[in-house]
Formats: sequence, C-alpha cells, structure tokens
Amino acid sequence: MTRRRNNEKGIALLVTLLILVLVVALVHEVFRIGAQSAQSGAYGRDSIRCILLAEGGTDAARIALRIDARDNQYDTLDEIWSRSALPISLGDAEVRVTIEDEERKIDLNRIMLPNGNAPDDRRLAVFQRLLDTLGIDRAVADAVVDWLDNDEDPRVGGAESSYYLGLPNPYRAKNDLFDTIGELRLVRGVTDEVFDKLRPFVTVSSSGMVNLNTAPKEVLMSLSAGTDLAGAGAIDAKTADEILQYRKDHPFTTPSQIGNVSPFLRDLYAKTLIRSMVDVRSTYFHVRSSADAGGTVRTVDAIGIRVQNEVQWRFWRIE
Repeated sequence: MTRRRNNEKGIALLVTLLILVLVVALVHEVFRIGAQSAQSGAYGRDSIRCILLAEGGTDAARIALRIDARDNQYDTLDEIWSRSALPISLGDAEVRVTIEDEERKIDLNRIMLPNGNAPDDRRLAVFQRLLDTLGIDRAVADAVVDWLDNDEDPRVGGAESSYYLGLPNPYRAKNDLFDTIGELRLVRGVTDEVFDKLRPFVTVSSSGMVNLNTAPKEVLMSLSAGTDLAGAGAIDAKTADEILQYRKDHPFTTPSQIGNVSPFLRDLYAKTLIRSMVDVRSTYFHVRSSADAGGTVRTVDAIGIRVQNEVQWRFWRIE
C-alpha cells in the first residue's frame, strides 16, 4: 500500500513537472513564436507551438528520470517514468508523454563483437530464440549479422551488398552498427510484418544488459539460449510467467534475486552465462512527447542515456 501511495504521488509530481516545464517553455519563447508565426501563418504558428510543447514534455521526462535516479538503484514498471500518464491540457493544446526503457529489449548492435569480425555467439543465440518465439524465420538473424559485420561474405541465410545491389532500388550492406531501429527495415527478410513483430522487443541503443524488472515475457524466454545451457533447461512460457508474477510484488533489487523465483532459475543464474546479460537497472530511455494544437500534431522522438542523475540525449527527431 505504501508503494502504491508513493507511485500515485509520483504520477501527480510528473504531471505537475510537465505543466511547469511547458508553461516556462511557452513564456520563454512567446516573442519568437510571434515573430515566426507572422511569417508562416496559422499552420506554421500551431506547428511551432506544438514543437515547443513537445520539447517541454521531453524536459519533464528528463526531470522525472533524474528524480527516479535518486530514489533507488533499480527500475521497475511501477515507477514515475514507467507508468502511463494522462494527456495534459493547456488551453486548446494537449501534450502526451511516454517513457520506455530500452533495457527491456535485446540490443541488436551487441550481437556483433567489438572488432566487427564475428558475432557474439551467446547474444546471437538469444536473438535466434527471440525469432523462434515470435514465429520469424531464423534466416533474419544471419541477415542481421551480415548487415553488422565488416566483410562481404554472406552467411547461409544472410545477405551482403551483392544481394542488395540487385534490388530495384539498390544499396549496399552497411557493414556497421545500426544507427536507428528503422534501419532494420533495410535488412533482407525484414518485411513490414516482421518489423512490426520485432519492434517491441529489439533496440539499437542500450547498455546491452536486460532489465529483469521490465523485460517482457518474450525477451525473458530468449535469455536462456546458448551453448553453456546444454542440459540446463530453458526459460519456457510457464517459467517466464512466474518471473512476471513474482516481480509484481517483489521487484528484483539485484540480478541474483531471480533465483528466488524457483530452484531452476537459481541454478540457471549460478551456473550459466545468463548472469552476464541481466541487470535490474535501466540507463537508456526512449521518450516520445506529442503535442496537439488546433489539429496540428508534432512529436519529439528521443533516446537518452541516464548517467547518475543526469540525462543526455543521444538521438533526437521531430516528426
């Protein structure tokens, strides 16, 4: 009950912060808006106002993440930043802000070893398990590796520049890390349907560690993949559900506490390399702040890294 009351206070604080930041942003920019709107007309005026409001929303998200960093040393789905917030109305405008940690996902860039010559077999196995869980052809994993590695030798199910240059709209394999998750659409085998299936579970911006408190069922099931697990068993759907249920009332404050869920998970954590891939804290966050004014909608899509109690933006796009 105490935790629930604290969360309710936290949501109220986030709303208050959002309103304050938005008002300050509007006051600070009011003269600039007037000057630009005189030149650009009503649509331009509303567009500029929406951008300012959306930027104010990202500032509120940053403040919420900074406050959370001071509260505890672990992150869950029941904190200020992770709970759904209602839209904030400011006159005829409305702002909606969502925050999602990227450590709940599998980082595609981490599949490749730092030298770029070969994949990390353990992380590749985890990605392949995710593809199996989602009903996606494992050949996609080979194509992702070929997109990332620094050579032009295609894997069995993959593709290099020789394939992509033969497409109606030709391009070369990147042979480097993904800059955005949208690049995944360029990889052989990643159709719109495949991308939509994968999008909630993969990232290209994270610490590489999966947060046991926020990871969805599909990611938890994928973690127990790798050659060191021969004979140890796997996290099946039932075991993943047990983890989800346990963490609702008992959030993990250390990764080893996953062993409290069952003897199987205790042995899995103690005897396999799964312990090198999991954590209980998140550092990368995806923030989307959308503002709607007079039917004009603009969105700031950003990814930031939280270092101690500060958030530094690594990706920023206005839509």
